[in-house]
Amino acid sequence: MNKKSICFSFLTLVAVVLIAFFSFKIFEKIYFNETFYSVPDLKTLTLADAEKMLESNELNIRNMGEEFSELPVGEIFLQEPEAGNIVKKNRNIKVWISKGEALVEVPELKGMNFLDAKAIAEQRGLIVDRVATTKANTAYNEVISTDPATGTLLRRGQKISFLINGSEQLMDVRVPDVIGVEINKAKEILTENSLLVGKITYVSLPEIEKDLVIETSVLAGRRVSAGTVIDITVNKEN
Repeated sequence: MNKKSICFSFLTLVAVVLIAFFSFKIFEKIYFNETFYSVPDLKTLTLADAEKMLESNELNIRNMGEEFSELPVGEIFLQEPEAGNIVKKNRNIKVWISKGEALVEVPELKGMNFLDAKAIAEQRGLIVDRVATTKANTAYNEVISTDPATGTLLRRGQKISFLINGSEQLMDVRVPDVIGVEINKAKEILTENSLLVGKITYVSLPEIEKDLVIETSVLAGRRVSAGTVIDITVNKEN
């Protein structure tokens, strides 16, 4: 056998081997359904848009239900497998649809012990921020108010602040005389005497200077509990 015949036979053998190899691979893919695809990113898409995208990829989509998330209502916020994974043809891609952000209502915490109120707020996913104290005619550590107020809708993870009574032993104080005193100065005097400024009513008396206190809800000189609310009447005209 000459060299030409040997070379031709060798090339023929190589060609047969390659044809057999690729034929087997084609058979393998068809028989075992092993056509592979890279999983696309479906997050932020609606279910309809995601289904349309997967049509060309020969992948299936499986809706696993709705849950709260930071994405808008109706958008896919989670998928499995994640984008970029290589999967076989006809693989189910699981998706979870967003119900929007989970909102919680600030419950009625006023009048509760701060520790109990704090626990309830945290159970609802709120973060306790500032805790201010004042002297009030209530039990020690009792919640006087919250910010935001009762009934406000918040996202989980938002902050809530408390105003509580920090005086363990309430004391009696004498109501100072603020009649004829400028309103801002009168507020300072009442606060310094452990009293709270309540409702401010304005009247028009031309003969009295503007912004002067002309009446208080509790007479000067009376003894009241620290934290008592004092309403004020103020002249608004010269």
